[in-house]
Amino acid sequence: MVQFRYTVSRKGKEISGVVEAESVMQAGEKLQEQGGYILELKERFSWGTLKLGSRLEKLLTPLTEKMGAGEKILFTTQLGSMLKTGLPVAKALEAFIDEKESRMSVPIKRILDQLKAGKSLSESLASYPKVFDKTYVNVVRSGETMGKLAESLSYLGDQLKKEHELVNKVRSAMTYPIVVLMAMFGVMAFISLSVVPKIVAFAENAGAQLPQITVIVITVTEFIIEYWMFILLLIIGLIIGLWRMLTTKEGRKITDRIFLKIPVVGELIKRYNQARFARLLSGFYRYGVSVELAFDILSESLGNYYYSEAAKKMKRRLVAGRSLSTVLASETELFSGIMGRVVKGAEQTGVLDETLLKLAIFYEEELESTLNSLTTIIEPVLIIFLGMGVIGIALAVIVPIYRVTSQLK
Repeated sequence: MVQFRYTVSRKGKEISGVVEAESVMQAGEKLQEQGGYILELKERFSWGTLKLGSRLEKLLTPLTEKMGAGEKILFTTQLGSMLKTGLPVAKALEAFIDEKESRMSVPIKRILDQLKAGKSLSESLASYPKVFDKTYVNVVRSGETMGKLAESLSYLGDQLKKEHELVNKVRSAMTYPIVVLMAMFGVMAFISLSVVPKIVAFAENAGAQLPQITVIVITVTEFIIEYWMFILLLIIGLIIGLWRMLTTKEGRKITDRIFLKIPVVGELIKRYNQARFARLLSGFYRYGVSVELAFDILSESLGNYYYSEAAKKMKRRLVAGRSLSTVLASETELFSGIMGRVVKGAEQTGVLDETLLKLAIFYEEELESTLNSLTTIIEPVLIIFLGMGVIGIALAVIVPIYRVTSQLK
């Protein structure tokens, strides 16, 4: 007998369990006799006669339920395009699965099963919070309510694409200096550990006096060799400490405040959070998401602790009856004064969602400009730093050789 894991829908509720049968067909027949609609039926993970437990299955299953940023954008835009042609949601998902047989097909197939069981698209998407966040689910839900599902998916596809491009630009700006510094330290370590000791031995045998810079390089190298275990543990401890600070509330309060105060980097963080705030809020207003829910999602979506807390304070003031422009004006440290004034004008003309979208585009352009400025500043600093490193290592190697050759003459 083989064990099969199943998920069935009975009277609107999902029930999961394990059934034993000779084949998957027999297992399906057993479940059908019990009543309900089969959402999922598969053989349990096994290795020979050893059956892996449900805990291991829970660990392995999420690996098949992931969707990368590019895949998510492709899924959203194509689904929106299919719905615009008048295709029903279930048929559109079936066509998408037939077209894209990949890792992303796994969650889409399960979403389709839930749709066939009577759930709405937003309810089915909500079953995969690691793939479809609250913003995504609530915009889809609003689109369903307003009868504009295709339009809401097209909007989400555009927003996801913009956000993905923005994140990639930030990563690219940060990757360049990190790669250069790692390469420099790697070359310096290789020369210090392999070349310099040989030059020193050669100079000492010839009776030449070592220059101060060579002595410094040798001293540092010997210290690293002797205490490498302690240095490694110290680095690991610093990484763990930083990780703990970034993942706890009190730690984030400290680190996020420091990042906001760093020149250029602080401006970059502000522009990113302002752009994300405006773009998300634009979609919430456009698709009728309630103020409380919109700002709850914003507080979870904004990466910086202080922007997250500002969203919570804004929600309380908006619920108390204040306007968005008023609450923005009270957060001038995080949101520029121009944002509050522009929003005030939009509130009077009734085009708040369009104005917020334009503000998002403006701040994204400002972010790109800040990134370019950061790159412009980093490049000469890196050149100077690299130059000093190369000159230092070169002197540590060349000067002893020069002294030896001078003595031979």
